[in-house]
Amino acid sequence: MIDYAYYNGIITPYDACCIPLSDRSIFFGDSVYDVILGRNKTPYQPEEHLERLYANAASIGLILPSYDEVREAIESLIRESGATDFMLYIQLSGYGYRRTHARADNRSNLLITLTETHIPEKLCYVKAITESDSRHAYCNVKTTDLLPAVLSATGAEARGADVSIFVKDGYVTECSAANISLLRDRLLITHPLDSSILPGICERNLVDICHGLGIGHEVRPFGEDELFLADAVLVTSTTKLIRQCTEINGKELVMNDAELPNTIFSLMWKDLADKTR
Repeated sequence: MIDYAYYNGIITPYDACCIPLSDRSIFFGDSVYDVILGRNKTPYQPEEHLERLYANAASIGLILPSYDEVREAIESLIRESGATDFMLYIQLSGYGYRRTHARADNRSNLLITLTETHIPEKLCYVKAITESDSRHAYCNVKTTDLLPAVLSATGAEARGADVSIFVKDGYVTECSAANISLLRDRLLITHPLDSSILPGICERNLVDICHGLGIGHEVRPFGEDELFLADAVLVTSTTKLIRQCTEINGKELVMNDAELPNTIFSLMWKDLADKTR
């Protein structure tokens, strides 16, 4: 199966895609992105992801392509690729003629890639480490300036972990490429949607599922110590759905309710399957 890319109206095989130096994502990370999961040749929750992408682009002053242009490009890539299960990466970036810090104008470039992927069909378990959250102040905007996330993910792997959990001023914020939440005494605890975390669409789905199961929802900062008191520590992201953390900093977590996370995952998978028939 060949992966494909779309850049400003041109579709090419993934490895043949050429991006000019005038694209400001190269020198400055002057760009935002989002990721959409696809199953059975059908994007999952595309409206929610495009809404977030457009909001992020508007927040940094980019002029947006039309919604129809983006949807038509996505549909063209799906037809060209023929992949059944896939991941769409969509990036809007600043446009410029030369490397200057100030934009000459606010036009945007549109890059979309479609790569074949494997979607997990059962709850996966991960080990984690914690580290100080020293990133920039735009954590709520999905920018392509991902060096802190790259370093964190690489560091976690070097320490035998799958996930890095950021901690700032004693409070857990998010993971390097995912949201994190707690289940405790039939209560879901999530971080406030402020500028220190990305508002996750998968986490929003988690909240809805828990509501349907009669599980309460509390939005508040939670400390690193609470990770070890929870019945379950859940890590959510678009491409991995829900994973349960079993170990943090080498210390095994006590999973007091083994069935509930599996039930939640099954319901999220059912929603995905129903919407991508």
